[in-house]
Amino acid sequence: MVKNINEKKLNKLLELNKNLVLENDFSKRMVLISDSIKEILNVDRCTVFIHDENTKSFWSVYIDGVSYIEVPDDKGIASEVYKTKKIIMLNDIKNNAIFNENIDKGSGYETKSLLAVPIIGYGGKVLGVMQLINKVDDSTGFSEEDEKILGYIINHISAYLEVMMQGE
Repeated sequence: MVKNINEKKLNKLLELNKNLVLENDFSKRMVLISDSIKEILNVDRCTVFIHDENTKSFWSVYIDGVSYIEVPDDKGIASEVYKTKKIIMLNDIKNNAIFNENIDKGSGYETKSLLAVPIIGYGGKVLGVMQLINKVDDSTGFSEEDEKILGYIINHISAYLEVMMQGE
C-alpha cells in the first residue's frame, strides 16, 4: 500500500478512474491509462503488452511513439515478469542479460531505465505486462516509491483492463 502518495498524484488517479468509467472505446481507454501513468510517475513512455497463448507471444496494446510490437514470450523482460509475477526495476538496463535490445534497435529509441509490472486479473491469471521506460526527472532512474505507486495503480485498473480485453 502506498502511504505517502501526494495530493496531485492521488487526484490524477481519481480522475483516471472517473474517465475510465465514462469512456467505452478500448483504444481511448488505453491512451487514458498510459497518459495518466506517465504524468503521475513522470516517465517518457508506457507500454502495455498482452500475452497471446495461441501465438506464444506478447503484443503491444498501446505503445508511445512506436507502431505495433510483437515479441516472443520466451525471452526478455516482459517474459520474465509474466512468468514470475514479479516486478522488475532496472536502472542500468544495458548491463542486464534479459533486456532485448533488438526493440531499441528497431525503433531507434534508447531505453535507459525500465519498470515492468505484471497485470494480474481475477483468479491470479497474468493478463500481460506494463512497462514504463525512462524516468524523465531523475538521472538515477526509478525508485521504490515509483514501484509501489505503479503496483497500486495496476491493482486499481486491472479489473478495467480485464473487462476491456474480454470485449476485444
